[in-house]
Amino acid sequence: CGGGHGLHIWPRGDHMLMALANMDGSFTGTFYADNKGPDNSFEAFSDTEEGRGKCKEFCEKHYTDAIPHVGGLDSLVRQITTNPTGILGTVRTSTWAVKGKLLLIGDSCHAMVPFFGQGCNCGFEDTLWLSKLIDKFCCRDGTVASDLCTADNFAAAFAELEQERKPNADAICDMALENFVEMRDKTGDVRFQAMKKVENKLENLYPDKIRSRYAMVCYGGEGNVSYANAKNLGVIQAEILEQLTMNFKDEAALAKAADEVDLEEALRLIEEKLLPRQRQLGMDLSTVKH
Repeated sequence: CGGGHGLHIWPRGDHMLMALANMDGSFTGTFYADNKGPDNSFEAFSDTEEGRGKCKEFCEKHYTDAIPHVGGLDSLVRQITTNPTGILGTVRTSTWAVKGKLLLIGDSCHAMVPFFGQGCNCGFEDTLWLSKLIDKFCCRDGTVASDLCTADNFAAAFAELEQERKPNADAICDMALENFVEMRDKTGDVRFQAMKKVENKLENLYPDKIRSRYAMVCYGGEGNVSYANAKNLGVIQAEILEQLTMNFKDEAALAKAADEVDLEEALRLIEEKLLPRQRQLGMDLSTVKH
């Protein structure tokens, strides 16, 4: 499989195959599809003669180019029909804190699908904020003060943590699901690919003015580049990219979009639409480093 250190995706609309590189040069593959349904689902691809037959036809139709990389058709069918099927889901809770008695953080209140790779990091951010707020409400000169460790102070700390972190947790849960759709469907679309190439060109030319949502999510945090703000800004950036690529009508034109995009128009749109929102949110994109 080419690109021995890369992520490989076979996007097929409502299902996909993904391969992640291992340290030894091999790949771990994962097949994503609906759990239930008469066709194109794990329920349909049961370990029965009928299920294996459906799976074989499905793989020959959709994953012909992947078959040689997984040991052949029989191997792919066997793995899909017999390997354990995992469960992906999102946990959302309306309340994180109960007075000063109980506080939910991490996966207990915002478990998410893995398609942005931020589940563990989001939990770490919760603990960082909890530490900051314990310092604020229950410490004196950097040391825990027993007289400040009151029910009211714990309640205030927990409430402020929920107020700060819940919007960010909700945002990354949403973006993780959106990224799944991108990986499963949009990465195979030539217009989407062109928009991503234009975005990459713009963020390399104007890194303090525009950064991809991916860069903000994975390399932000400082400069108020939070999950919630990255999601907010990402909506405007998507509108700008759609506007910049709308006149590239066919596949041949879209292939040249990054080279031929109107940079003056791009900068005008960034300054008129994007920078005011950044200032409103108090964001500093110069802090996004990778």
